Amino acid sequence: MLNPISITLSDATPAERVRIALEQHFGPGGDVYVALAPGRVNLIGDHTDYNDGFVFPMTIDRAVYVALRKRPDTTVRLLSLNFAQELIYEIDHQPGVQTASWASYITGIVAELRRRSLLPAGFDAAIYGDVPLGSGLSSSAALEVATIVALQRLYGFSMAPKDAALLAQYVEHTYAGVKCGIMDQFASRLGRMGHALFLDCRTQHVEHVPIDLGDLALVMVNSKAPRELASSAYNTRRAECEAGVAFFRQFDPSITALRDVTLDMIEHYGSGLPENVRKRCLHVVTENRRVLDAKAALERKDLPAFGHLMTESHRSLRDLYEVSSFPLDHLVDAALSVEGTLGARLTGAGFGGCTVNLVRKDALPAVTERLIQTYSATFGKEPEVFVLGRNLEAGSDLQGVRNPSMMH
Repeated sequence: MLNPISITLSDATPAERVRIALEQHFGPGGDVYVALAPGRVNLIGDHTDYNDGFVFPMTIDRAVYVALRKRPDTTVRLLSLNFAQELIYEIDHQPGVQTASWASYITGIVAELRRRSLLPAGFDAAIYGDVPLGSGLSSSAALEVATIVALQRLYGFSMAPKDAALLAQYVEHTYAGVKCGIMDQFASRLGRMGHALFLDCRTQHVEHVPIDLGDLALVMVNSKAPRELASSAYNTRRAECEAGVAFFRQFDPSITALRDVTLDMIEHYGSGLPENVRKRCLHVVTENRRVLDAKAALERKDLPAFGHLMTESHRSLRDLYEVSSFPLDHLVDAALSVEGTLGARLTGAGFGGCTVNLVRKDALPAVTERLIQTYSATFGKEPEVFVLGRNLEAGSDLQGVRNPSMMH
């Protein structure tokens, strides 16, 4: 059972915050290790991952931080600073925590690592994240990856980054009940600073593409709009894609995913599909092409072309895949109405969450003012606007400290 607790957050950095909280809540002593894993923003390529397609995310400058120390017994003690809750249980007894709660991601990782004989004993952990929750920036994947990286550091077992990402995805499916693709976990575990991550979701081939924005910046806007429809609509869209695959397979038995369907096939045979399924297929096929074109544009540093593809992606998600919303469309239109915005789109599953915008740095004040003023006037609340700084990468570079209390 998750127990509510009283927590006073320190003004320290997130890494120090979890160290301090661990000692204050569970008592001093022992070597403490801190690991982080970043959230991600998908620059282009949404709803292609579970169709064996291409995605192009990058990590952001916000992350989940996990502080750990060993225990001499088999007890696991978890402390969430964001939710002001704790969970204490025996490592071999999977607790009955709420599906998709913060604890289910961690206990799922622990159960799978224990099943692989990689965790010989229990541990204490304090967790804090500054990735906005429910914003479509993959706070859950960051939590899963940070936990794996921290436990690797604590107990010294090896796990290839791709294997860690796949383990995190399995935990999300099995313990949290979310049938996600592989993009979020791969981005959080394999993303690099200064690079975007091109991922072929079928082959799991990864390329790190340098990002040099020059006089441009990436701007995130959190709509703070609820995403109640996202889960049910996500499952519906997956079913519609599967229906499309089944339809096209009658013309080509080698087709196993929408990745294999061509635009010519949709134009030739698409009239035989229900209109909603045809539109879903058209989005996925054209979005895959946009991802490849966007990667090429970034490699040749053609940022206007990259921005144009971002905007085209949003229009496809809005009109063909139908996963946008009035708040997201409002934010995209408001950003594009200001000179200096090269591209804007929703990012993530849709219906709520965030938009990502490619903006000239000299236009940042005007874009920010426009977004806040028009959104506040229309929806009665102010969006969160932040310029992405140096993007982070997963790791435990925040090495162990023999006596953490001496640092404060």
